[in-house]
Amino acid sequence: MRQPLLFLATLLVLGIAAPRAHAQTPTDTARVLILSPVVGEVIDAQEKATYGLFPYYSTDSFAEGRLYQALRPDSTVTLLTRFRDGNTRRRIISAQELQTARAAVARPVTSPAQVGVQKPTATQTDSIGTMYAVELISGSSFMGTLVASRSAELEFATKDLGRLTVQRNNIRNMQPLTVGQAGRGWEPVGNGTRIFFAPTGRMLRKGEGYVQDIDIFLIGANYGITDNISIGALVPIIPGAGLSFVALTPKVGVPVTEKLNLAAGLLFATGFGASGGIAYGAGTYGTADQNATLGVGYLFAEGEVESSPVILVGGATRVSRRVSLLNETYIFSGGLGGLAGIRVAAARLSGSLGFLYATELGGIYPAYLEAAYRFGKVK
Repeated sequence: MRQPLLFLATLLVLGIAAPRAHAQTPTDTARVLILSPVVGEVIDAQEKATYGLFPYYSTDSFAEGRLYQALRPDSTVTLLTRFRDGNTRRRIISAQELQTARAAVARPVTSPAQVGVQKPTATQTDSIGTMYAVELISGSSFMGTLVASRSAELEFATKDLGRLTVQRNNIRNMQPLTVGQAGRGWEPVGNGTRIFFAPTGRMLRKGEGYVQDIDIFLIGANYGITDNISIGALVPIIPGAGLSFVALTPKVGVPVTEKLNLAAGLLFATGFGASGGIAYGAGTYGTADQNATLGVGYLFAEGEVESSPVILVGGATRVSRRVSLLNETYIFSGGLGGLAGIRVAAARLSGSLGFLYATELGGIYPAYLEAAYRFGKVK
């Protein structure tokens, strides 16, 4: 009871201070106006996102809103909004805006499960009220909150473009944003499946993959067969040398919680008359943009396994829309070494620069230069 009285008192104070053009006087009174019984007296952020209400306010900052209608002299309708930072704002709502909002609430909204939208999992939420980065077949892209799902089309509320209705067959890729990404307006730039060379506990999604060029002469690719299994390969492209070796990188993983992921895999290489590699397990805590990884691996060659493990400690932190800082440190019986550096990434393209350090080197040296391209359609 206290909250509605607080909102009404705020409205009356604002009405006293408002210009005479709004035809309000200090003695004006107002009544609560219910947009629809479906949403009730208080419209919260979930209802705003679901029905695409009040598109001039960001869903991320919106806490709740109430409508009030002046009793005299002109029945003006006012939206009083409280934002998550505690601030309030008053806005006059026209008759056309009110009609549009009521029509949006009255419009049937199809449940995602009824139209075959993927069921939410621990690592992917695909539902009304979630913000997505959407890439169209035409090449254009946008970020918006899914507000309606129909058999042939999806409807989004965007900050700059208003309401957008997109045909399903025109969507090339659609990825949910984390809370951090949505709040900053950052699109996904990868699923955090690797640091530099080092794999993390996070997995490629089914149908997602990337190709990469490392230090000019090494070409690699990885592809998500399922959400839990991926396969990859590395081959050299040294001119005049032919195919000297090939390395395979199978990996399996499971999400334990929304932020904790475990994986195991191999890097198996054969060539020059010999074969060997490393078998590893890794656990990663965090999101695609901010994560830390702890791993353990055993080197093997020609049927023999090294008795002492190699320990991996690494992580990544995204510091801006395009830039992430990376580090992977390997601890082994003879000391430690690793790579530290930076990745600059767009939605599909990325470039990484890593500097090598080791206990025996006495310094750091540029040693890792990579360009990568993400491909595939995430359903």
